[in-house]
Amino acid sequence: MVKAQVQVVNKTGLHARPASNLAGLAKKYKSRITLFHDDKSGDAKSIIRILTLDLNMGSQISVQAEGEDEQEALEAVVHFISSLTE
Repeated sequence: MVKAQVQVVNKTGLHARPASNLAGLAKKYKSRITLFHDDKSGDAKSIIRILTLDLNMGSQISVQAEGEDEQEALEAVVHFISSLTE
């Protein structure tokens, strides 16, 4: 299991379109990828779970990946979130 912290930099946060793109990216990996924000957690492969985390600009997220491609999955998700400027 690997973990990392990332901050949402997108002015509009992770609304429907980027949440959908993030879920699509996460689904490419076999590992289980979980996002944590405040007292909530959600499966990064589920757009609904991502949206329920209420991720706005400045939100600090913990990303956790567990599985055979966990490091690659973690790096891809962290990069997606930290470079999103839509």
